[in-house]
Amino acid sequence: MNIYEKIIELEKINKPFVIATVVDTLGSAPGKAGFKLIVDADGKCTGTVGGGGIEFNVIEEAKKRIVSGKSSVKEYLLNGDVAPKENVEQLRMVCGGSSSIFFEVHGCTPVVYVFGGGHVGQALLFFLSKLPFRTVLIDNRKEFANPEKNPFASEVICSDYTQFAKIFDPAPNSFCVVLTHGHVFDFDIVCSFYERNLSFKYIGVMASRNKAKILMEKISSLYGNNKDTSIIYSPIGLKLGGDTAEEIALGIAAQILDIHHFGKVRK
Repeated sequence: MNIYEKIIELEKINKPFVIATVVDTLGSAPGKAGFKLIVDADGKCTGTVGGGGIEFNVIEEAKKRIVSGKSSVKEYLLNGDVAPKENVEQLRMVCGGSSSIFFEVHGCTPVVYVFGGGHVGQALLFFLSKLPFRTVLIDNRKEFANPEKNPFASEVICSDYTQFAKIFDPAPNSFCVVLTHGHVFDFDIVCSFYERNLSFKYIGVMASRNKAKILMEKISSLYGNNKDTSIIYSPIGLKLGGDTAEEIALGIAAQILDIHHFGKVRK
């Protein structure tokens, strides 16, 4: 597999990775300009920046960059007698040259799990497809859980709602929107999250104020006040005006985007 095929594979499964590219060399260096090395979140590598001591250090630096999310150039001096300067790492090698590496970080795109692909779900998936999110649609109806009916979802899963909620492994810092038809599954889905201690940045549940109050009271009665319910947004979405599926979905997308960028819904 070449590095470009690897990039496509990692982007498809939404896995963080770093592309380390040799952008310049001076003197004797093991890698030449244009050499590339891909390092994924598990430390697995594809390609090379020249091998040897510099490659080991580049891999370790790439792992750090996946965590920090910072892309930039770093210079490696391949002579132990040369004093390092800022953003330069000194390696005790006999090459005597230097190599500048550009670390290009590709982070994990935030995932929004949408339970329910009806009118509001369809509109929400459309808006989210234009924003920096990956979307996973879950619906228990075959006529809705397909790419023809919901073409804007990154992934479509046909499954029983509560069964899926009990077994799936959500991506870190993900969002969840519960829009099931008839709302008959909403409470069971949210309870599964709390029973499994799943961590979300946002759980949005479409409901009237009265139904939302009942939902919160049920969660408190079952799990006590030690469970964090501050991430539950119900009624869902920013109040932008209007009550069509598209207007409701736009308010939900705006609320998710607000939390994504600022960590909370601004007043």
